[in-house]
Amino acid sequence: MSFVERSRLAAQNAGAWLMLGFGLLFLILNALQGSVAFVGINSAFISVGALSLWLASAGFQRTALTFMSAGSCLVFFFAGVWFRNGMENFLLVTLSASLLMLDRTGTRWALAGLNGAAFLYAKVLIQDGPMDSITPPLRYGLNILLFLLALAGIIEFFRVLNSDYLQTLETANRKLAEANHAKEKLFSVIAHDLRGPVGNLKSSLDMLGSGALAPGEFEALVQDLAADVEKSHVCLENLLCWSATQLGGITAKAEVVPLREAVEEVTHLSGFAMNRKNLQYSNTIPEEARVVFDGAQVQAVLRNLLSNAVKFTPSGGKVSFEARRENDQWILSVTDTGVGMSPEKAATIFKHQEVASTLGTESEKGFGLGLDICREFVLLNGGKIDAESAPSQGTKVFVRLRAAQEASPNDNHVLIAGMPAPAPSV
Repeated sequence: MSFVERSRLAAQNAGAWLMLGFGLLFLILNALQGSVAFVGINSAFISVGALSLWLASAGFQRTALTFMSAGSCLVFFFAGVWFRNGMENFLLVTLSASLLMLDRTGTRWALAGLNGAAFLYAKVLIQDGPMDSITPPLRYGLNILLFLLALAGIIEFFRVLNSDYLQTLETANRKLAEANHAKEKLFSVIAHDLRGPVGNLKSSLDMLGSGALAPGEFEALVQDLAADVEKSHVCLENLLCWSATQLGGITAKAEVVPLREAVEEVTHLSGFAMNRKNLQYSNTIPEEARVVFDGAQVQAVLRNLLSNAVKFTPSGGKVSFEARRENDQWILSVTDTGVGMSPEKAATIFKHQEVASTLGTESEKGFGLGLDICREFVLLNGGKIDAESAPSQGTKVFVRLRAAQEASPNDNHVLIAGMPAPAPSV
């Protein structure tokens, strides 16, 4: 619930409680004085407040506010007309509340018109006899009508002004909260995911330099250190990409990317983890598969999809890349034989919401950024990404990418990862 809605609900509940409190007080006083008619009016007033509170607590906030405005209008009108006790003047309060608190234009002006008409009719109907000789009823009514129109115009002006201010404030608060969350996430990644691998590398080099670690012992640590360096490199790449998306300063440069070669390049650069876990690898993407995508961004997407598949696939498993043409799109699928996840979680991992990072099959840590980067870059390039999975049955990620137009035989400007490819031989 937004700040505006919370404020409106608080004001509405406060008004309903005031109706209950004052209605009960006057009901007791009138009952002690034996004024049965006034007790009936007070009971109706209490009923309107109580029912409004019940509707608001049940989640029908607009209905509660509409009922409170209309019900109060009837109570104040009949009390003022029957008893001539000035209760009709409270119709100005309900008119103002209708204009200020209701957000639907039709309902707001309908209730304002109802309260205004009731006030105008009550005032003209119950004006004193001496007033008739001074001011004709028609002119008296026109004066009241002009007053009501001026009042409604002033209230509407300040309502719009206040609404724009609250909307601006709400937007600023949301952006500030998002910026604080991004800052906390950035510091968390730096502190926990970069500090450890870099610290291990520094300690090993210091020990080697001081002679505390023999060259043979250092060579035994090379694989672990290489894994740390690779994870740190991926983390830094993701941090730079993610930070750019958070700052809103990143754009997509449309390039023609041969999809099979792009996957091969990413696999070659990120193959250490696959070899260490002894994973089988398959790339059956057709040679003619070419997509329109930013070259650097497609590498980031593919790198994170591969990293995620490797992370959750146990030793001896398989990771495969496939693609099929569908109208003006290429549908890339990345399939692993890993631990999988529930279908409900698979349906939400690429939605715009926080996804908790979990450990891999060999306790590999995640950075919590890869899924965000994949989603942001795919959407930025006009694509779509989703996943299918089931526990212990692996995961399949689908990426819908715009297909590039067929290149002519003499076209030597096909791009891969943002760089011109060699001209085809003839």
